[in-house]
Amino acid sequence: MENDNNTSPLPILLLVDDDINILQALKRALHSVQATIIDFNSPLAALEYCQVNQPDVIISDQQMPEMNGCELLEHIKKRWPNSQRIILSAYQDFDLISAAFSSGVVEKYICKPWINKELKFVVDKALSRQKNISVSATNDGNIPVTGLINFHGMVAEDESMHELFDSIRHASSTNAPIFITGETGTGKELVAKACHYESYHKDQPFIAVNCANFSENLMESQLFGHTKGAFTGAISNQEGLFSAAKQGSLFLDEITTLSKPLQAKLLRVVQEREFSPLGTNEVIKFHAQIISASSNSIGQSVINGDFREDLYYRLNVITMALPPLRERGGDLVHIASFFLKKYNKVEYKHFKKFSRNAIQIICSYDWPGNIRQLENVIHGMVILNSGEQITSEMIIKSLSTTVRSYSAIQPTSPIENIKNIYSADKPQVSQNTAIQPLWQVEKQAIEAAVLHCQGNIPKAAALLEVSPSTIYRKKLNW
Repeated sequence: MENDNNTSPLPILLLVDDDINILQALKRALHSVQATIIDFNSPLAALEYCQVNQPDVIISDQQMPEMNGCELLEHIKKRWPNSQRIILSAYQDFDLISAAFSSGVVEKYICKPWINKELKFVVDKALSRQKNISVSATNDGNIPVTGLINFHGMVAEDESMHELFDSIRHASSTNAPIFITGETGTGKELVAKACHYESYHKDQPFIAVNCANFSENLMESQLFGHTKGAFTGAISNQEGLFSAAKQGSLFLDEITTLSKPLQAKLLRVVQEREFSPLGTNEVIKFHAQIISASSNSIGQSVINGDFREDLYYRLNVITMALPPLRERGGDLVHIASFFLKKYNKVEYKHFKKFSRNAIQIICSYDWPGNIRQLENVIHGMVILNSGEQITSEMIIKSLSTTVRSYSAIQPTSPIENIKNIYSADKPQVSQNTAIQPLWQVEKQAIEAAVLHCQGNIPKAAALLEVSPSTIYRKKLNW
């Protein structure tokens, strides 16, 4: 695109591929982007250009004779670290590309053969992000995103969650496999949906399946589909989930429960981007993005020999880790309030808030079932109670009837834990006790609360009815 002399210079989009026909196809697909397109069919020539010219966005092929794409992008990153670096490659190069993602050399990935809509979406987002980086640099550095955010149904103020949201935005412009880790109930499917709805294929289907819910035979039929007569009971043709996902997203939850034969077939789908329904030799191309997840340690499953190492590396190109609810500090109260509003509306109730003691219990309990357990507890409370305020008694009663399924996770009885939280030890003062300076009493109270909460300062702050920042500030002054 030509640059108008009266406007600021257009960003530079650098294309590198040893195949001139590929370069021509890329330029045709990207002719409408707001950028000056520079192309090279030699990575060494492109590198020489970059020694004196700063590219804003680089798209490089992976397989080239002089050096591969990851090597080229690594050199460019050292010279221009703020550039947006995109690799263009076939799925067979997953190992190298995964390592390049981990090291920060590659920021986005486009599979060959590409889809023009996907390519333009990725480039537009990269150019937009580069523009934001330039503006931030002009304003003396990036301004971190703070405050309460509702990101595709995930409510968070915690910094670790904000970082996760940023990772989802980054991953949205690639079709590379995404792997989500986290304890049961932390919201892995919500993360998968957010990845889908942030992507260029958000108007395509999002298909989710829990691999632990089906036997091996049923799972294979569910994933790949079958023809009439493929097995006993197959009375008609059935489309599988790989086909139903079209060009959208396929979410495979609890993927470590897949049998070894199914793992081998899934590996072929990921590598070759094709599959065959049961009972036929027909080969069908697969275009959707694969998002997988596990609440168990997939690394340990690989070590134990329960999960194929080669499949692990191909699914684990982009990793997202969800923290357990107990580690998200003040998010507990925000999430609880979110569910209270939600079920007020669903159940036609009029609760407005939680009492102070109720908030203390919410923030002090470990929530072994994470967000799913918190949601179930609040839903149950709203159904069984009326009024304008959720009290501690309501929470204790609701927990006492819902935590039994989590008792194996808790070190002691759930009911005992709740009572310990509610009746937390308070300093006893006798008539013979000498009067102490207020700061010493405050110090002892804070230290006792932190000890009681096993070093968890957000929980201690909830018990003391102060903000965590107050405790951090006072500890610095002691």
